[in-house]
Amino acid sequence: MPYTEKQEITVAAHCLLNPLTRVRGLAPLPFRPEGPTVQLPCPEALYLGMERWAATRNQLDVPQFRRFCRELLTPYADLLQMLTGEGVILRIVGAAGSPSCGVTTTSSGYTGGRVRECEHVHVAGRGVFMEELLAELERRGVPFRVDEVGKKEGTGGDS
Repeated sequence: MPYTEKQEITVAAHCLLNPLTRVRGLAPLPFRPEGPTVQLPCPEALYLGMERWAATRNQLDVPQFRRFCRELLTPYADLLQMLTGEGVILRIVGAAGSPSCGVTTTSSGYTGGRVRECEHVHVAGRGVFMEELLAELERRGVPFRVDEVGKKEGTGGDS
């Protein structure tokens, strides 16, 4: 039975609600959702583990990781499609600069090689996981809007 009034549901990147899944050394992002919330899985923690190094989108943008992301997100896309069929409005919130969960900014710059300090930049674009999720929702005709947490004013998304 459809909802009688428009109900918004926040669909949040995993680390926004559970900062323990962020790469070690990264501070939690300020996020307090109001109302119903769906927490997405953390593709990086599940694919690379908790002791992973920081990565950039160009490192994760490989067929195997994209396939893994699609497998993770399919049941969530099913749920979100059913919810919008009941009249729910989706607000998908990503983590600014994330190589997986950025929705308007992601990261670029690591080129591989031996473990060392490397510089990277935050650039316009979506992380791999969010790109796959949003493409799947668009393919299904599921309406949504996007938002991002962690952007610093005037920096183009650096967090």
